[in-house]
Amino acid sequence: MSDEVILNWFPYAFPFFFVGMWLLATTMLGFMSGWFSLQQWYPDDGNEEPLLKLRGQSGSMGIGVQLNSCLTLRAYPSGLGVGIWRIFGLFQKPLRIPWSEIEAEPSRIFFFVPTVKLHFGRPSNGTLKISARSWFRLVEAVPQSGSGKQIQMPAAAPVSSQSVAQGIFLQWVTGTMVAAAFFYFASRTDPRGAVPLAICIGLPAVVLGLGQLIRYARQG
Repeated sequence: MSDEVILNWFPYAFPFFFVGMWLLATTMLGFMSGWFSLQQWYPDDGNEEPLLKLRGQSGSMGIGVQLNSCLTLRAYPSGLGVGIWRIFGLFQKPLRIPWSEIEAEPSRIFFFVPTVKLHFGRPSNGTLKISARSWFRLVEAVPQSGSGKQIQMPAAAPVSSQSVAQGIFLQWVTGTMVAAAFFYFASRTDPRGAVPLAICIGLPAVVLGLGQLIRYARQG
C-alpha cells in the first residue's frame, strides 16, 4: 500500500484507531487497579439513595493506578460507593463496599496531605487511597444506627479543612521550587539565552496553584 493511499485513508481510520486505543488503555487500567475484581464482589445495584456524594475526587487503586479528579464517592447507609466517570471506565461498574468490609489505614502524600488507604475485604482483596478529609466527611454523613441496629463503621480520624489547606500549600511550594529550579538551570544551557528568573518561578507557581485550588475546593 502506497504512502499516498495511507494518507488518504488516515483521517477516516484515525477516529476508530483512537477509540480502540482508548478502550484498550482504560480496560488495562481496570485490571491493574483491581476494579474488575472488586465489582464481582461489591456491585452497586442502585437500590439505595446516597447520604453524601462527592464528585471529582482523586485516588489511587491497586498497583499505583492514579485516578485523578474522575472518581465519585458516595456514603450509603450500608456502605461506601465508588464510581468512575464513564469516559475513563466504560466497563468499570459502580462499587458499593459494606462498611464492615473496609479497614482504613492513615497515610500521606509526599508527607504533606493527609490521606487514607482503604482495604476492601477481610482479608483484603483491593485497595483505594483517597483524601483523609473526604473519607472523614463520608463516614460522618452516616448515622451511627439505622433500622434499629448499630452500624459497624470503620475508623475515620477528624481532619480539618485547615490541615488540608496547609498540606496542599506545602505541596504547592515544594512543586513550584522543583519546577522553577528545573526551568532555571535547563535554560542556562540554551545558547539562545536564559529564561528570566521571574518566569521560571511564576509560570509553575500559577499553573500548579490553579490545580491545587481546584483540589482544595473538592476536598476542603
